Amino acid sequence: MCLRSLHLLRALLVSLCALYLVFTAFNATAHAAGNPIQITSQTDTVIFPKSIDFHMSAVDSSSTIVQANLYIASDDSTKSIQNAPHGANFRHARTITVDYHDDISGNNFITPGTPMQYYWILQDSAGNTFTEATQYFMLLDSRFSWQHVTQGQVTVNWYNRSPAFGQTLLVDASSDINRISGVLGSGLTHPINLWVYETPDDFHGALAPNSYEWVGGIAFPTLSEAFISVAGTSDTTLIRDMPHELTHLVFHQLTAQGILAPTWFDEGLAVYNQQYHEPEMAARLDEALASHTLLRLSNISFNFPADADSAYLAYAQSWNLISFMYSTFGQPKMARLIQLMNNGNSDFSDDLTKAIGEDTLHLENQWRISLHQSSVLTSVDQPTATTQPLTIPPDQLPGTANSTEPFFVSIGLFLIVIPLCGIVFITINERRKRQRLLVAQDAQRILDIAFSQPVPNQPSGSPLWSDGTRFSYSPPSPLSPSKPATGERLAEYPEFLPYKEYKEYPQQGQQKQAPQE
Repeated sequence: MCLRSLHLLRALLVSLCALYLVFTAFNATAHAAGNPIQITSQTDTVIFPKSIDFHMSAVDSSSTIVQANLYIASDDSTKSIQNAPHGANFRHARTITVDYHDDISGNNFITPGTPMQYYWILQDSAGNTFTEATQYFMLLDSRFSWQHVTQGQVTVNWYNRSPAFGQTLLVDASSDINRISGVLGSGLTHPINLWVYETPDDFHGALAPNSYEWVGGIAFPTLSEAFISVAGTSDTTLIRDMPHELTHLVFHQLTAQGILAPTWFDEGLAVYNQQYHEPEMAARLDEALASHTLLRLSNISFNFPADADSAYLAYAQSWNLISFMYSTFGQPKMARLIQLMNNGNSDFSDDLTKAIGEDTLHLENQWRISLHQSSVLTSVDQPTATTQPLTIPPDQLPGTANSTEPFFVSIGLFLIVIPLCGIVFITINERRKRQRLLVAQDAQRILDIAFSQPVPNQPSGSPLWSDGTRFSYSPPSPLSPSKPATGERLAEYPEFLPYKEYKEYPQQGQQKQAPQE
């Protein structure tokens, strides 16, 4: 095919595709324009923390609207309402007004700052269906009138204070983000929101029911937002809680592709990046060290205790451990560890080994020893400090058996061989006895037959054999070693007594079984 023909074929295919797309778009437009159902207005009103009220008006130019379903979706990971249809009650007519009340209280709680989306699907009596375009909004804490200011990827939200207050918080938050990014090895990858409440009561009112009362700040990494309570620009919250929660947001963005980090590591990083640490936290750690009651890392890897005092200790020792890691292994290795954690196929302990050369158990042990606490490793796990690895081939390694082993092996063999030899000897001896007994019985029968049949015309006193030959018989001398060939011999020599079966292993009672371990 020539080059000119190839170009013509390509041009023809492009033209056909363009005609198809135009035709499809025209049909879709005509269908939309020809749909008799149209939504004329719709609103969504958040009444936090009670409900979201949806209002919608629609008109049908040809038939009666008989059905209206509302589909609501939330990006809040704590509440699954994706594509949930909500049927609305209304009077069937060609022009309708529909209201739907979505309860978000109690177990239906939705965190403020959660992105929301919804759409309506309507149907009339003629079978026509109309699907409205998806609407988007953010569920806000509607108890307050929020003000906002943004710089880079950080947005600060506040209420009841001057714009200067918000600007001060923004500068402080941006400075914290830069400092934290240097500690962790990298910074934010997408925007975050910081919601600043005026009082602790306002702050706790934004949390889900049954939240811990001792919580002073909270981060929601999946929503890229954090809540704190700040009384004023000189409040210690700005140098304690704000950098703490911002650390959570930065850290979780840097490890978003990996598995969930251990709680002690996550919270330890957050406390480590605080610019203020209350003396009570260090005192609580000292108390645990004095009483040797540190919490094991395995007990604070998934969450912290609900008890306020135990939780406080968990924060204190997590902070101390992270400080130990930075001072012992250095910031570059810690940044490398965080980088390795951004992998869903990795394990935290393996990441530790790759980054700092210690797995979780050995890290915990090394840290505890530095604090003069007891070891958490068994003797098998303990490394040998002075012993170098041997290079001797395995087949040349010296034996590790006990010196008494040959003696006990010899005794064991002796106790096995001797009984076996005894059994063989008894078996052979009994077989010989049975053979001798059979021979004696045959001889006795022959003698009995011979003496019980007298030969005719023979003088008495000398018995004859069956062929007529006479033999002489005289009793043996008392000094003669021979024995009379009569039945008395059988009684005289017990070895000729009839064979009796000897049971070497008589039946014994069933032995008790050892208990299972």
